[in-house]
Amino acid sequence: MPRLMLMIGLICQALYPSLAVANAGELIEKAVQLIEDDRYSLARSYLAPALIDPRLPSDQRSRAYYLRGFSFAAQDLPVSALRDFNRALEFNPANPAVLFALARLYWDGRGADQDEALALSLFAQADELGHSDAALFLALGHLHGRGAPKDITLGENLLTSLADAGDASAMEHLAGHIRAQQTQPKRAAVWYRKAFAAGNSNALVALAYMHLRGELQGQDALATANRLLQEAALAGSSAAMTRLAHHYMSGTGLPLDYAKALSWFLRASALGDANADVGLGYLVDAELVDDSELQPAEYWYRRAAMANSVEGQLRWARWLLANGEIRQATTWFAAAANQNHAQGHNDLAWLLATQRNAALRNGSRALSHARLAVQAEASVGHLDTLAAALAETGQFEQAVATQQRAIEAVASDNPRLETELQQRLDHYRRQQPWRE
Repeated sequence: MPRLMLMIGLICQALYPSLAVANAGELIEKAVQLIEDDRYSLARSYLAPALIDPRLPSDQRSRAYYLRGFSFAAQDLPVSALRDFNRALEFNPANPAVLFALARLYWDGRGADQDEALALSLFAQADELGHSDAALFLALGHLHGRGAPKDITLGENLLTSLADAGDASAMEHLAGHIRAQQTQPKRAAVWYRKAFAAGNSNALVALAYMHLRGELQGQDALATANRLLQEAALAGSSAAMTRLAHHYMSGTGLPLDYAKALSWFLRASALGDANADVGLGYLVDAELVDDSELQPAEYWYRRAAMANSVEGQLRWARWLLANGEIRQATTWFAAAANQNHAQGHNDLAWLLATQRNAALRNGSRALSHARLAVQAEASVGHLDTLAAALAETGQFEQAVATQQRAIEAVASDNPRLETELQQRLDHYRRQQPWRE
């Protein structure tokens, strides 16, 4: 085996001649710097020769595998991350960072089937070895019954202990738990403010929503919410920046100001907020700002879609559809539907039920998604889509009954929509599916 490792090392030096002069430890430290700079692929190129150096101690090899796994996870490559984290444990089973990283993957079901019991066990091991964030997940597991029998008292006690010790995330979760009980809103507000003071800028966003939704008594809830959003935005919360931008864009408690909306959206987008990208796309799309120095709307919608924003996926899909890219549009509507979003289910179902190209239609799939949309909300649009899906599958009697329900739900001041629905109803009565 040592001879084999030596041969591999020589091959690697040939593949990475610029790295051959450095020893494995130096390569690992260089990779750490690159990861801190978000240069993940380049970091892996430094880790590769280090990992096959036969002289590398086991603890350092474990660290190198962990770093490479971290780089994969950061680039949303969880399967590769899982593989490297497991390799890291082979060389050091007591590596708390690796145990925590593996637990997060199983907790979220990324790279492997979700296994909350295994995740909680790994969190417990990481906690025993001193990992600073593992205790929070143990508390949440007991509080919500994830990976262990639900024990609200134990979960609350663990969260409170962490919050009292100054853990800002624990403070936010404790505030959210208290808020969900709807009995002590003022106590929840106190913990949100403590979380913000401890460095959690997003805590004030939750507090702002409490005011917006009337959960806290006050004379001017909207003005208070906007002040909180401003404070959180200035502290670096991208969620606050995006919401504040929407308020400027719509004049919600603030003067209508598209320039300020643009400024806040841009700042949030620079921090990676996909919802801000949707807002930028809308500002450009609606011609509300000077777009001479901005990317076109489709750029922002696509960027948001790629970041897994449901609204971004829907808007990007609609742009593709409007430009004749029907197959790609179907893929992105499906992506939104896969997040169990009602509008995603509805838009995908409509496309699958009504396309003129028979190769693109799928009645049974359309019916499945249309029913999920109606189950979430029996709106006029969702009922209309369900009727179209029923017609596409030859169930015209049910299609007629469903379309009549949609027509009955139309507001009296929308005769144009009622006319459109009636046209489709006439088709179903003649046992004809609808085509667009």
